[in-house]
Amino acid sequence: MPQTSKKKMELYASILKKDMNIEASSSPTTNLMVCNCGLVNGLSRKDLLQVFYQYGQIEHIIMIPYKSYCFISFTEIEEAISAWNKVNGKFNGLSDEHKMFYLIYTVSIPQSLELPITFPPGLEIIDNFVTEEEENFLLEYLNEHWSGSSSMKHRQVKHYGFEFNYDFNDVRYDTCDPIPKEFEFILNAIYLRLNWRPNQITINKYLPGQGIPNHIDNITVFDEYILSLSLNSDIIMEFRKDLLKQNGIFIKAKSLLIMSGESRYEWTHGITPRKIDMINTVDGPDVVYRGTRFSITFRRAIQIIENIQVTKDLYEILGCDKTTPFETLKDNYKKRLFKVHPDKSILSSSSAACAELNKAWSILKDPDLKKKYDEQIEQSDINTEVTIYDYLNISDLENNEIEDTFSYRCRCGGQFLVPKSMVITVDQTEPLLFPCDDCSLFIEVMLPNTNVSK
Repeated sequence: MPQTSKKKMELYASILKKDMNIEASSSPTTNLMVCNCGLVNGLSRKDLLQVFYQYGQIEHIIMIPYKSYCFISFTEIEEAISAWNKVNGKFNGLSDEHKMFYLIYTVSIPQSLELPITFPPGLEIIDNFVTEEEENFLLEYLNEHWSGSSSMKHRQVKHYGFEFNYDFNDVRYDTCDPIPKEFEFILNAIYLRLNWRPNQITINKYLPGQGIPNHIDNITVFDEYILSLSLNSDIIMEFRKDLLKQNGIFIKAKSLLIMSGESRYEWTHGITPRKIDMINTVDGPDVVYRGTRFSITFRRAIQIIENIQVTKDLYEILGCDKTTPFETLKDNYKKRLFKVHPDKSILSSSSAACAELNKAWSILKDPDLKKKYDEQIEQSDINTEVTIYDYLNISDLENNEIEDTFSYRCRCGGQFLVPKSMVITVDQTEPLLFPCDDCSLFIEVMLPNTNVSK
């Protein structure tokens, strides 16, 4: 054996003994160690199979988390010898980083290890929260409307509803486009799941190798839930607490991550800038390469909720709605001002009423302020309403006598199920909403004693 090869053998043997308590062998065995490539530098199980499958039946592939070496075991010694002769120190057809393997024989191989993962309390992941068709629809919309995004150090960002202010870690309430109607089906699905409706969306676009520092979303501005929908690429998100507890959580494309409770308020979350992630699979640890990823983060700004409830009354103050022509708005303002002006009225409340009227008029007479106010109303409507697929009478429903229900077919192929006990001989004057069993749409059913015309 040449002197340099002998030194390499001794070096690799010392690594084995130190890290895995495994002995190298100068004689051929069925076990080979790839000494210079492993999970930590991006070698995957697929790469190993591509190189070694042609030399015999592979019995085991052992990838070691956070190590730059791995093991492969053949059924027969002759197969391992053939692989060693054809692969060791020779070009193997893989990428530049893994183009040459250095091998040694080992007496044994270690047991398969898993990456340790523990979910922080309050963390939930819903796989396939959107379908592939819905994911493609959202990606197409984002790509078409991405021109208004802003560039951060490691990603691009776009806001809807309210703009997140990174300088002060809060939100700006009057400088942002409302949430587009294209997101309404997601908002409805979230509401059905959590009985909670967000009013702020931040969209991040990450290229491979980009990430975001660990942080906790502002707990004084946003309420109990932080949600993140991943599109187009899988990712590992890091969760940390007290510098001691660290967990890398694998988030698949099309999945929804929900943070509440301890995971929301006590654990930081972030994405390490890198191009590959280590994950657990049914065969053992492996690596996945990141693609371009969009994350849609849903939050609800606390401070704006009460403001919306107040400002929605501005049109009522002037006795009109947002479709009322400007001249009618102006006439209504003058007529009502004459009635409540302190100089014309003896009511003690006239000063407050006059101030309220002037405030409403100061906003609605200004085209720019009126536009922003109308957008607030539209945003509020999105936050508080579900999507109605159809308005129906009981006679429009199909009678299922065996199951004691009514039903109605949804456009998605699912069904709206209406229990008879809820709509027959009940003391109810308002129409009722019933969800589809397969999507986020609703039907509104008018009861026999409901005086509502649609």
